[in-house]
Parts: sequence; structure tokens; C-alpha cells
Amino acid sequence: MTFASFAQFQSYLDSLGLFSMQLGLSRMRVALERMGLARPQAVVAHVLGTNGKGSTAGFLDALARAHGLKTGLYTSPHLVCVRERIRINGQVLPQALWVDAANAVLRACSDVGLTYFELLTVMALDLFRQAGLDLVILEAGLGGTHDATCAVSADLVAMTPVGLDHEAVLGPTLADIARDKSGALGRCPAVTGAQAAEVMDIFRQATGPHRLCSLEEYRSGCGYAIPFKPEPFLLTPAHLPGHPPYQLDNAGLALLAWTSLTQGRGWPCDAGLCANALARTRFAGRFCRHGRVLVDGAHNIMGLTALCEALETGGARFDLLVFQAMRDKTLDADLLARLRALARRVIVPGLPGLERASDPEVLARRFGPDAQACGDLRAALALPGGSILLCGSLYLVGAYYSLYPEHLSA
Repeated sequence: MTFASFAQFQSYLDSLGLFSMQLGLSRMRVALERMGLARPQAVVAHVLGTNGKGSTAGFLDALARAHGLKTGLYTSPHLVCVRERIRINGQVLPQALWVDAANAVLRACSDVGLTYFELLTVMALDLFRQAGLDLVILEAGLGGTHDATCAVSADLVAMTPVGLDHEAVLGPTLADIARDKSGALGRCPAVTGAQAAEVMDIFRQATGPHRLCSLEEYRSGCGYAIPFKPEPFLLTPAHLPGHPPYQLDNAGLALLAWTSLTQGRGWPCDAGLCANALARTRFAGRFCRHGRVLVDGAHNIMGLTALCEALETGGARFDLLVFQAMRDKTLDADLLARLRALARRVIVPGLPGLERASDPEVLARRFGPDAQACGDLRAALALPGGSILLCGSLYLVGAYYSLYPEHLSA
């Protein structure tokens, strides 16, 4: 199989199924062995967890680039275009490079049966190898033990806070989910954000002989005193202008990961460069204001709770809440009530073509009798009114940016 264009590749990729999943690392290990990618030449940081993975990975990438390192960043999901998932030195890659990478992988692995996410993971690693990078940052897709990124050797694991999400795949309890994610531990040193006590117990048991360092060890007042030379770097909300409060934890974990990576490698670690990198880094779809619309990709209990706390603390109130969630997401009544209290009206749009999305009528009823459903996001945004809070799903956020692509880089 050979692709002559990016459109042909995109069609093939789509045929694999965005949400297709086959647990196990056997296919990845075969593909990595055939491609000579099992041990990347670059240093590898592996980012896992439930909430804040993308932001933590993005902050870490910004910190490394600020110090002159050449970086590769692999994240998921994408918002509008699949090319968002693979970046080299902060930039998406030309379509031609994607086609070349896809052809190279499938020439060697056409009989392996790689899934959508597995194919992209191997392509990313191949592109990163060709670029001769210093640091590769891999964000896990789902879980840890069976995630494709776990087939790659790593030099540091960064574990963001773990909460309930993807229970149908990872298990119904917090301990089940923690055990699955702990499959990434034990290969190398690790840093972790704040975790429930039972999660930390599981992680400590899984770490083996390697060090597990918690961000909570460095909590100081309203921030974190991260070890630096000659004195600790006190990271506070003032370093993150325009960011919601919850990004302090993600930035703190990224900074702790960066200082850990620099040890013994001769990489620079300058407090001023770190401060500038964190201050200027932004993430599309994460607490982004576009005129009258606030867009946030919070999509599970932990993320939506953090969003509510940030908005309630600031006394925010909106004319309209535009909300959609995937059917497999757990949304308890108390959380929906908190979201409902943030806006005068609620509208639940459909996401045509996305089978995993909730039925708008069913989800609207959970918000109460005055909530409405509509066919799609365009119709929801056309309703008269003032300020809008749009949240609940990264796929809803992606639909917004598909309608307004000029806002994606704003």
C-alpha cells in the first residue's frame, strides 16, 4: 500500500476508526522492532494521567525549546486536523512528510494490523528519529499498561492527577484506573502531580528501584518551590497570566519534570528562561476566550470540577452554557447542577457523525426541564444572547474550531 497524497492517507486512517481499540502491545512491539524504533535516540519523557496531560506535555515542550533543545511532541486527540498531534520544535509538519512517514511504516508493517493510534504513534517516532531531536515527549492516549506509547523506552515518566475516566476500559474504580496507569512505571524515574492516597500507594509499589518524586513535596504557600540552583524557583499564579488556576499544577509538574531531565545531561536550567516559557505558552481549547465565547475542553469529572471551581472563584456567569459529552463519560447530578448554575440557559447540540456523542435530547433532560437540545453546534451558537461557556468534550471544542478556524491560533 502506497499513498500518493495526504488525502489518501487520511481516508485510510479514517477507515481504521478513530475510537478503534485493541488492547495489548504486541503489534506495537513488532512494528517498533521492524522500524528500529524500540529505543529512540533522543531522551524520552512519557506523560500519563487523567487530567492535564496535554498541558503538562505542552509546558514541558516549551521549557525544553526555551533552553535551545530540539523537541518532538506527540499528543492526542486533535481538535481539527490530525497533523496537530505531531510537532517538531513546536510546529506541525507538512503533509508531504506525513505521507512519507505513513508509506515508510506501512511498507514495513502492512501485515501487523496497527490501529489508528498505533499507526500514528509509530509514524511520530519515525519522524522524530529523522529530525535528530534532543527530547521526545509522548502523551499517552488512554491508560498506561496497554497504551501504544508504553511500548517505547522512556527516561522519565510524568504522571498527572488520576481520576475516574474511561471506566469501561480501565476499570470501574479509582484503584483499577491507577493500576492500569502504573504499568508505565518501573522503567525509569518518575514525577507525579497530586494523587489520592490509594493511587500513590499503587504508584509507589509499581516504581520499583526508581525514584518517584511528587510535586506535593514542593508545595509552598500558593505555589511550588521547585528545586533549582542556586535557590528554589517559587512558581506562583503570577507566572501564568491569563491561565486558569488549575494550570498551576500542570506547569509545576512540567517544571519538576524539566529539572529532573536536566540532571546529569548537561542541559541548562535557567529560571528566567523557564519563567518566560511558562508565561507565554497557551493551549487551544483550554480556557480560551474568543469574543463572547469561553472554550474549555474539560470532559470528565475531574476536569469539569476544576473548571467549575475556577469560574465560581472568579464569580463568572454566562448567558448560555453549550454542553455536550461522550456517552461513556460519568456525569453525576451534582456536577451537572454546578455547571447549570453558571449560566441562565443550557443548550445541548448534537455532534453529527460522531456516534460516541450523547443524544442531545437525553443529555438536555439531565440538566432540567428548561434545557434545550439542537441539531448541531452552529445552530446552538446562532441563538440570541450574550456570553457563552462551551465545554464538556474535546470533540465539541474541535467542532467549534472547525467552524472558526481563525480562532485556533488566536
